Amino acid sequence: MEIKFSGSRWRQIERGWRADLNGPVIAPAATLAHMAWTLGITSERLAEAGREDAVAILREMERSKAPASPEAAGQGPLAELEEWQQQVILNALDERPRSAREKALLLRTLAAKIEAQAAREEQRAEDNATQAPTRSAS
Repeated sequence: MEIKFSGSRWRQIERGWRADLNGPVIAPAATLAHMAWTLGITSERLAEAGREDAVAILREMERSKAPASPEAAGQGPLAELEEWQQQVILNALDERPRSAREKALLLRTLAAKIEAQAAREEQRAEDNATQAPTRSAS
């Protein structure tokens, strides 16, 4: 789940105050977890703020979005590409200024989408195999 909101909303949450309503702002757990992830704040550090609801979400994000081990990275799809092909992908990510963390997140998101597509294709192939008509002896 990705969360998008305006810079003014981000600032309201940072301040904990919404001037137009003259009242406090408490970020929803998912929003706070994503803000912490973006800033590189760990779940342990967020726990110090007492927001266990957001900590649980951030811990799941840390588990699911953690970079692969160097050994696994060397065996992944990018490892099969030639150096110039890898550079083309990285250059595409640089079209808009992004931090190294944002680039890594984009690549992980892309990999997850590709894996999901492969799983769907495998499932379709299995479904087609089980639905293949059988010939009856007449």
